[in-house]
Amino acid sequence: MAIFVRSAARGRWALLLLAGVALTAAGCQRAARPAGTDTVVPTYDKTTGKLQQITYDRNKDSKPDAWLFMDGTRPVRAELDDNFDGAVDRWEHYKAGAAVAQAGAMPLGELLKAEQSTRFDGNVSRWETYDHGKLARVEEDTSGDLRPDKWETWSDGSLVEVALDTKSAGKPDRKLLYPSEGGAPQLLVDTRGDGTFQPVAQP
Repeated sequence: MAIFVRSAARGRWALLLLAGVALTAAGCQRAARPAGTDTVVPTYDKTTGKLQQITYDRNKDSKPDAWLFMDGTRPVRAELDDNFDGAVDRWEHYKAGAAVAQAGAMPLGELLKAEQSTRFDGNVSRWETYDHGKLARVEEDTSGDLRPDKWETWSDGSLVEVALDTKSAGKPDRKLLYPSEGGAPQLLVDTRGDGTFQPVAQP
């Protein structure tokens, strides 16, 4: 299990990579609309003129691999193909009413939650929850049995706790607590299986 990561770099990939689209008239009816580029293509509602979707070809192979679904200037959700095999393997959902702040700006909608197929097999194996756009909780299936066996708690962009189910019991039996000042995490173990965690002495 790869667990020693304290960066909250996941999420908002589609939004950050679609900055090349000028959204000046995206939410205006019947206004002149940006045509996009070779790699960034906007789609508009034929009746209202509102922006509906932006597709992006991140690896420039002439095939779209990121789709941002819009309600005018408001990002609704995003789908991403992270290994460029033609199948979506990450889904992001954004807060209602979180519109683009100003014309021409990046569409930084507030991310609420995301699901990801980390093994690129079509099965969701990572579930992320965000609080005010920041990563707050993560559940992950690292064994491939479609059940979470790793739980992360985040605070203000930093990893606070990782709980692990190393016995396939459906509940954690180990925890790693990360100090706020940085440094090595503290290991706690539930040896009796009753939910009581005791610290493991450091060598």
